Order: sequence, then structure tokens, then C-alpha cells
Amino acid sequence: MARILLVDDDRELQQVTERLLTLRGHKVFCAANGAVAIKILEIEKVDLVITDMLMPEMDGCELIMALRGKTDRPRIIAISGGSGRMDSGYLLEIARVMKVDKLLHKPFSITTIEAAIAEVLQIEPAVATTLPHL
Repeated sequence: MARILLVDDDRELQQVTERLLTLRGHKVFCAANGAVAIKILEIEKVDLVITDMLMPEMDGCELIMALRGKTDRPRIIAISGGSGRMDSGYLLEIARVMKVDKLLHKPFSITTIEAAIAEVLQIEPAVATTLPHL
């Protein structure tokens, strides 16, 4: 299926999402922030980057900006649950203006993320099953 780079500093969400997407046939790489993601992208080609907007060291906005200049830029899904000081809608609006391919609010279900991946990469979604919200 797809080669996906999941960028999120929430280790629990990262582990659960990686496991579920791997079970659905995707190859998943994980990074805790944009700086680590850039290092991974130097050695791995991916079809899709799923990035949180708020992370330490290098956030989703900075990662999206770094990817914009690449000729073979992967597709991008921006995700956010917001924070105590910033609403997820505001953060995702910034990502929309930066022309990412899809926006998702956290928490999301595996069915929702799989449908978003299928839409963005124009592939058939995996068979729907009842799985927990992430």
C-alpha cells in the first residue's frame, strides 16, 4: 500500500496509529517532531506525511514549509487536537492556507484516517472494521 511518515510528539497516538496502519498494509515511519522527520525524509521516500501541527523543536508549520520546496513532495495530511492556548481549528486553518492535502481534527478513528489516506493518495480504502478512536 502506501509509505507513510507519521509525525507526532504524542507517543501513544503514534504507536497506536502506526500499529493499525501497518496492520492495514502500510509501511509506517515515525518521528516525534519535524526535525526528526526531515532526517527520515533524507533517507526514505514516502508517499504521505501525516503531521501534527504542535510539536517541540520543529512544528508542523515548519515541516510543511520545508516540504513545499521539494519537487517530489509527498502528499500531506495535517492533524491537530489543539492545545490549552490554541484551538485545533485555528491550527488546521493555517495548514489549509499552506495548501496541505487534507485536514483532520484529533481524536480521529482509524476508519477516518484510512479514508483520508485513500482520498489523498487516490487508492482504495482498506476494508472497514470497528476500531477505537485515536
